[in-house]
Amino acid sequence: MELIWYLRVVRHRLWMIVACPLLAAVTAGIVSFAVPPVYEAKVDLAVRPAQLLPSTDPNAPSVSSATILATYALFMTEPPLLNKVISDLRLNTTSDDLARQIKVTPDTLALVLHINVQDTNRARARDVANTLVAEFVSEVKQIQQAETQSPNTRTADDFVVLSPAVLPSKPVSPNKVLNVAIALMAGLLLALGVAFLLDYLDQSIKSDQELTERLGLVPLGHIAFVPAGKGKRGELVALDAQSHASEAYKALRTGILFSGINHRLKEIVITSAGSGEGKSRTAANLSVVLAQAGHQTLLIDADFRRPSQHRMFGRVRNVGLSNVILGATTEEATVIAVDSVPNLWLLTSGPTPPNPSELLGSGRMKDLMSRLSDAFVYVIIDTPPVNVVTDAAILSAQASGTVLVVEQGRTTFPVVNRAKQILDRVGAHTLGVVMNKVRASADAYAYDYGYYSPAASGAPNPLVDKTSNADHRAASN
Repeated sequence: MELIWYLRVVRHRLWMIVACPLLAAVTAGIVSFAVPPVYEAKVDLAVRPAQLLPSTDPNAPSVSSATILATYALFMTEPPLLNKVISDLRLNTTSDDLARQIKVTPDTLALVLHINVQDTNRARARDVANTLVAEFVSEVKQIQQAETQSPNTRTADDFVVLSPAVLPSKPVSPNKVLNVAIALMAGLLLALGVAFLLDYLDQSIKSDQELTERLGLVPLGHIAFVPAGKGKRGELVALDAQSHASEAYKALRTGILFSGINHRLKEIVITSAGSGEGKSRTAANLSVVLAQAGHQTLLIDADFRRPSQHRMFGRVRNVGLSNVILGATTEEATVIAVDSVPNLWLLTSGPTPPNPSELLGSGRMKDLMSRLSDAFVYVIIDTPPVNVVTDAAILSAQASGTVLVVEQGRTTFPVVNRAKQILDRVGAHTLGVVMNKVRASADAYAYDYGYYSPAASGAPNPLVDKTSNADHRAASN
């Protein structure tokens, strides 16, 4: 699971993992080429310390070779000596700035001072290094000559230039290749870190395993993201029996029917945790494939807040479910057959009532659902999102099964968990979850083969011909 998770995160954030290192490398390359090159000149100066003269003071501290080298190294970067170098070479700088260009490293084992001078002008770096050593030796000699008559002083130290500074052939910085390589690796590590951090903070649902492990919900099907087609029924993608979308809804039909194999499954509520997740489209296309399988199916639009089934099927909703519940008309007069899909009937929402929740929870609605369940093999009910209003919870308590629709990569775990808790609280039988709008770059499921035989047209209305419907149910059982 860990390896699969790593691969999924990398694939999901691949653009960032590729773009960040490239951007960092390009930036490092541009900066490296823009920065003036720095050259370094080197001088190795050997120091042969002289012996101390006999001391008349027994408390005088001893002087070691390491101390002598450290003193000389400090002396070479002091302003008096550096000002002489600036004067000799007529440099336009200060002693402090020049000191930052000079590095003196004492080697106590070999008794050598390593002098390194860096400058953007390679000739100037060489001249500063050689002049600095020459002025240093001259100054030390003068000091030694002045101290030869004093007691407890040392005899003159000797200096030998082992390798004078030469004109540097190539710059020491910036190292363009190294800078680009470091930026590339740093950008890659940063991108990977940000990618895994974003995935850790991202609470959206991305896979079936996350649904099962974190929420205990069963995945019933996967519907790929398919833009609506042209025409009034462009959202009824299941009408094209040979399309991938149709096969996806058929697989969803199979998943739902098998989930109710040990449970009487008649009324199926289709809802979602939030809005815009595709529950109405799922309900419509599920009804289509159930009807195509020969099951007499009724699709009810119980979403009084934002009804959409009449639009997808090209109907009007001036008379519908709300009228039947209020007794203004009968279900026989309101349930209409979908002429393009045999075995499918539609009950639109009708006018929006002022009290949708009270209407759906009324005794008249329960009686209506009982009659419709007896007349049809399956009743699919499109309801509002369960987290928004109580309509879905009311109908789920009456139905034999509820299906939650979630949008992959958008719906979050806390939202779905809250919807699940609401449904559990009313005793709803939640069949599982439909993963909707699955993108091709994600773990999409494709169906390449479709088997479809159109059912016979002209099927009787189950509400009118109950004898025919009873025979059909007996035959299907």
